[in-house]
Amino acid sequence: MLQDLLKKFQEPINSTDLLIKINSFILIYITFFTTKIPFDPSNYGDIFGEETTDIKNQIVYLFLFFSSLVILSKRFDNVFSLIRSEKYLSLFVLVCLLSALWSDYSFMSFKRSFQLLVIFLIIVEALVNIDHKTLLMQLKIIVSAYLFFSVYAGRFIPAAIDPAFGTWRGIEIQKNHLGQTSIYCILTAIVFYSFDKTRLSKLYDFMLLLLSVYLIYKAHSSTGILVLSMIIFVGLIFQIESIFSKFGFGRSFLLLLFLFILGFAFIFLIFASDIFSLIPGYFGKDMTLSGRSDIWKFAWDDIEKKFLLGYGFATYWVMGTPRIEIFASYFEGFKVNQAHNGFIEIILQLGVVGAILFLFLIIAYGYRMVKVNSNLAILIFVAILTLNYTESALFKVGFGVTTFYFMAAYLALSITYFRTR
Repeated sequence: MLQDLLKKFQEPINSTDLLIKINSFILIYITFFTTKIPFDPSNYGDIFGEETTDIKNQIVYLFLFFSSLVILSKRFDNVFSLIRSEKYLSLFVLVCLLSALWSDYSFMSFKRSFQLLVIFLIIVEALVNIDHKTLLMQLKIIVSAYLFFSVYAGRFIPAAIDPAFGTWRGIEIQKNHLGQTSIYCILTAIVFYSFDKTRLSKLYDFMLLLLSVYLIYKAHSSTGILVLSMIIFVGLIFQIESIFSKFGFGRSFLLLLFLFILGFAFIFLIFASDIFSLIPGYFGKDMTLSGRSDIWKFAWDDIEKKFLLGYGFATYWVMGTPRIEIFASYFEGFKVNQAHNGFIEIILQLGVVGAILFLFLIIAYGYRMVKVNSNLAILIFVAILTLNYTESALFKVGFGVTTFYFMAAYLALSITYFRTR
């Protein structure tokens, strides 16, 4: 082993590969830790009270953008080959950039869609040029640091307690962010467990999973608990499928089980809707899902006003505008800053054009994961869509952990699909 290590040190350093690794590590780091200073009262006092400029954020993303252009100039064929092949995500990012043309806040829309473009470029360049073991190791380092620091902060740092709810929020702005990030830590730990070979590595992965569940519990995030329940449910289905696969009809059984659950739910929804009204209560919600359904009604009214192209990427919820004040007057002073539904959010921002592109994106993901026959891809897909139903998590910059995981999962799945084809 020592000889292999010495040989690696003697090998010439490829500057392009090194830059790609640096970019991917920085992107993973800011995805989990952001560029804000943890426990800074100015970050938590009234973070959505006004639109401010984060200088640290701008410096990081500008560095990543220009360094990705350097990589693109040297590895253009590899990168463009994937962009041209997968199509739908590339087109969606392009529409987000173009939406600045019709947004009422053009510069703000461009600035935020620019961050989305940078995330897309870094992930593409990393996946087509760097070995997956290196990327998984980077992810393991950052996820481990996030989990250990969050647990330590929750136990010993008073500022890590959410003042609004009295529960853990770790280094995040509020408890729901901690719950959402912990969900992706669970999914990451499952990915690690599936790739690692040694017993010690798998034991460490299992410990990361337990720490993630513990953080969701301490955050008391009902959304996190809901998604965790869905992950456990899907995992149990896969276990049942593996048993029937020994008899040669595991995937067929899985399809029949899915159709049965869907049909059973539909029948109960028609003939026993009162039973469904009890479900939100188990997750700490009322029938309005803590006011979410009221927000959805208001959002749909505004969608009709700009149905075709929407209001521009990430510029519907701009603090200080009359729209926010109208929401605040209706919701007893609470300044709503998202639709609390990622699918409605996409229509708000990009209209029916963006919604159609997103639908093609989801269909492509679903088709490819069935062709590749990847349970990991299915698990991540279900978790993201479940989370996105009650939170505007997908294609969101700033707190972009869902955006990062969706793009990474979609592009990694696409690469596997194209190779197997």
